[in-house]
Amino acid sequence: MLLPEVPALPGARVATYYHPAGEGLEIGGDFYDVFPLGDDTWAFMLGDVCGRGATAATTTALVRHTARAVAALLPGPDAVVRAVNKALLDRPLSHGTGFVTLVHGHLAPAPGGGLDITFVRAGHTLPLHIDKGGIPRPIECEGSLLGITAHPSLDARRLRLRPAESLVLYTDGFAEARDQDGEQFGEERLLQALTDRRRTSPEGIIDALTQAVHAYTGARGVDDDQAALVLTADH
Repeated sequence: MLLPEVPALPGARVATYYHPAGEGLEIGGDFYDVFPLGDDTWAFMLGDVCGRGATAATTTALVRHTARAVAALLPGPDAVVRAVNKALLDRPLSHGTGFVTLVHGHLAPAPGGGLDITFVRAGHTLPLHIDKGGIPRPIECEGSLLGITAHPSLDARRLRLRPAESLVLYTDGFAEARDQDGEQFGEERLLQALTDRRRTSPEGIIDALTQAVHAYTGARGVDDDQAALVLTADH
């Protein structure tokens, strides 16, 4: 199943990136989604499934479809992620047993401008908050892997994105990309790549990240799936 086109959101600009590792693949273990909840409230997610190929794609579909089915019926992102976790624990063995990392949140236009965001991080790379000056900072938020235990530890985090500020979600395929000597790109280089006052649009942020990683890996190329989702509050 191909990943969806991202719709227009009120009060926000959105950009996405997806690159499955391996030739001839259209989808792997990384995924994103954005969908409406009603009353100018939207849900977003980005995640990573352990494994590759058809089994990983099956788990990707399970996570996305479960979240879409229940998000408008449950009180918040933490309840949605717990429902996703239950679906993972209930899947038949033939559909895989690998864990999932995920960031899932809800957003709405904030009074006076910007975006009000509530999100949950489940074992995933830390989301980044890029301020108006173009400085990225990791957002500390505890949360355990999904598909492992019936009672994952999850903490909802609230964030006010002011106009021209961005929330950046990305999978570990970026930080774990390697150069010709096998050294990883790493979190420090990733933050340096995103520190640029000129790149304030979501598309510019993704371009900065992908260009830095491609320059670092060179002819070696990328050997893991990569996905990114950037939400930028409108002026």
